[in-house]
Amino acid sequence: MLDFFRDAPWLTRRRLAAYPKLFLSVYVVSAAVWMLRSKGLIDPAGHPIGADFIDPWSASWLTLHRAPSAVYDIARLWTVERSAVADPAVGFAGFHYPPLYLLIILPLALLPYAWSLLAWTVATFAAYLAVMWKIDPERDSLWLAIAFPGALVNLTNGQNGFLTLGLLGAALLTLERRPILAGVLFGLMSYKPQYGLLVPIFLIATGRWRAIAAASVTVLLLAALSLAIFGPQTWQAFFSSIAFTRHVVLEQGGSGFEKLQSAFAAARLWGFSVATAYAFQAAVSLLAAIVVIWIWRATANFDLHASALAIGVLLMTPYMMDYDLVILALPIAWIALEGRRAGFLPWEKSMLAFCWLLPLFARSLAGHAMIPVAPLAMLLLLADVARRVLIAPAIVPLPSRVGVRG
Repeated sequence: MLDFFRDAPWLTRRRLAAYPKLFLSVYVVSAAVWMLRSKGLIDPAGHPIGADFIDPWSASWLTLHRAPSAVYDIARLWTVERSAVADPAVGFAGFHYPPLYLLIILPLALLPYAWSLLAWTVATFAAYLAVMWKIDPERDSLWLAIAFPGALVNLTNGQNGFLTLGLLGAALLTLERRPILAGVLFGLMSYKPQYGLLVPIFLIATGRWRAIAAASVTVLLLAALSLAIFGPQTWQAFFSSIAFTRHVVLEQGGSGFEKLQSAFAAARLWGFSVATAYAFQAAVSLLAAIVVIWIWRATANFDLHASALAIGVLLMTPYMMDYDLVILALPIAWIALEGRRAGFLPWEKSMLAFCWLLPLFARSLAGHAMIPVAPLAMLLLLADVARRVLIAPAIVPLPSRVGVRG
């Protein structure tokens, strides 16, 4: 029985082509039922259609109406959110991003909420698919990317996970040949600074000075531009809001520790103190940083390099939500490519299948069974990359296949 999972004979190429279409069918039927049960822009659970999209759209509206600092004012932001979906009972969604994110989302409120959500979804989903196609330009692989549960979670939340993945994936794909462009893309990721913890450490440790210079200049220019356009009071309001975000959203689990998917959240879910949770997160972060840098120094294999950094970016932050698990599409795709090239290791197919399904149940499993499986799954994924580095000389590459690489 263990051999069935270890070697995953059920994950044949033919079945891989069929599974995504089955998942998509379930998604479409579920979405149709969900929409039919919704009332206007409010879903059956009482949340706005697009859920978390309500706060960037409202932040855009306030900024366009010359009140950018008000995006960090709970009362004023909440007023706009309720107006956006014409429901005075809608819950509050905070805006926890630095002012430079306002540069990206500024045009959102030029369209009504529903049309803006559609445009945002199409644009960011297209960026996601473009990166995944560049990694592996095969039709079956594209179907897997479309049906990836992480993509579904991000879509239903109206979140920016596709944008983060697009920037990170494009930066990694261009790092070797166009380091300055890669640095700019890394710099654009600063709209979500918690995912920039590992990047500068990695760039310095691997001596990629042009990339780190470009990233630094990009961040400084974005900060200066946002300061010039939105004023110093907006940055002051942001810095004042950090304490609320850290204490209420992160440390006290304002969104639910089950929604957070980090090592810190796992410790808090199990009842450990804030200090212990930070210590646990620090240990995981240090381990991830060491392993990622070691992988980049120990092998010249790009697929393994990129996989390690993408996993490490997620493991390093205590503030990581379930919708950002869409970023796991990157290491899953690169490890699968390596498996097709050099042969899959024992248990590897089953592990990749588990991680592919992970976003579908990670939040529910943590919430109902108190099992925060996401950090463990990401550590196992990183360990698998390290395992490939260690046994690389013993791997005999399989014959290359047409269309495996772009």
